[in-house]
Amino acid sequence: MYLEPERHRSPAISLTPLIDVVFILLVFFMLATRFGAWKDLPVSVVPSEAVERQDDKTWLELHVNAEGKVDWNGEALSLEQLGERLAGHDEAVLITGDPDAPLQAALAAVDVARAAGLKEVQLELLP
Repeated sequence: MYLEPERHRSPAISLTPLIDVVFILLVFFMLATRFGAWKDLPVSVVPSEAVERQDDKTWLELHVNAEGKVDWNGEALSLEQLGERLAGHDEAVLITGDPDAPLQAALAAVDVARAAGLKEVQLELLP
């Protein structure tokens, strides 16, 4: 009895699953990427004991509390109110913060003070 030998078919590699995976990765990276404009913030880190304040300047002292509000003379202000209040001043500004205060709120207060036209703004954070 004659048996015909089995023919070995070469396995075909399908590219469809590979294309699906690449497409899913592409969509994931497009959604996970932030297309915002990054800007550097010039910060000089100096211990607060090493900073010498000039006594001849008048300083406006602002304090960022744990809720992210800015205290000015005991009055809690939002960033919009702070910008309106700082618009008429030309003194130097010192911004301090609670240990639990969010850093973003302190940096936002610095941005508001600079946008109000104040030239000298210092940010003093606790270690």
